[in-house]
Amino acid sequence: MPERTLSLSGSTGEFILTDRPTPTLTDRYRPLPDGMTLHHTTLVRAHQVRTGDVIVAFFTDGPGTRRTEHVPEAFTAHPRPFGTCPAECEECEATHTHGATADRYLCLDPADDREDCVIVYRNTPVAIVRADTAASLPPLDSAPQLPDLFALDDDGASGPYEALPVPRAFGPWDTISVTRATAEQIATDLPASHTGRHLICQWLHDSLLISSDPRLRTEPGRPGRLIRPDADGRYWIGGLWPWQDWAAEAEEDGEDNPTS
Repeated sequence: MPERTLSLSGSTGEFILTDRPTPTLTDRYRPLPDGMTLHHTTLVRAHQVRTGDVIVAFFTDGPGTRRTEHVPEAFTAHPRPFGTCPAECEECEATHTHGATADRYLCLDPADDREDCVIVYRNTPVAIVRADTAASLPPLDSAPQLPDLFALDDDGASGPYEALPVPRAFGPWDTISVTRATAEQIATDLPASHTGRHLICQWLHDSLLISSDPRLRTEPGRPGRLIRPDADGRYWIGGLWPWQDWAAEAEEDGEDNPTS
């Protein structure tokens, strides 16, 4: 993997910047837009980041050689003083609990409906693409978006099921959006899982009917949940069981279990 060595004024360390890892189930890094590479980056301290700069990486602790810690998804910076969180997010609350103050910390990007605030020390080394350079390159949202990964149970026996990214306020009983192929895999796995042991799945042309075992129904004649594809051919499935976040660790613990 290509590397680039950067230096930072006032630091004796060497900062080794590497290309972003290729996305896999374990390396969940969204690619940069086509044309944006590590050759566009420069190294600054967090308090030198300006609005419009693109944050691509942080680094391991020093001294000496410091390796790249890629951010999962490059983002456009909107610096603001620490303690001015618009959403009272968990990251701000946790950092404040540990005694953080505005003279030592700052926020590089405020919370939105998907992510908490990005809080760092003011002197944290940051690899950025400067705003004027980023403006001449394809926008960040042109890069392929990585799906979120879900499972039926937390034992690694099902999934991962790829879904469109969900908001930060997503609850386990909310719906996720999946393709027909993923919906078919869920329908196959569900009756054999702990979560779906009392559920029955049946395809009615292009619609998926999920119902309970008739012997267990408390409401006679209740038809179950009929899930039809939306205009994009995707299936919104949820509300019948709590979704679990799929984690690579669960897969490693249960490596004899199939994935989909």
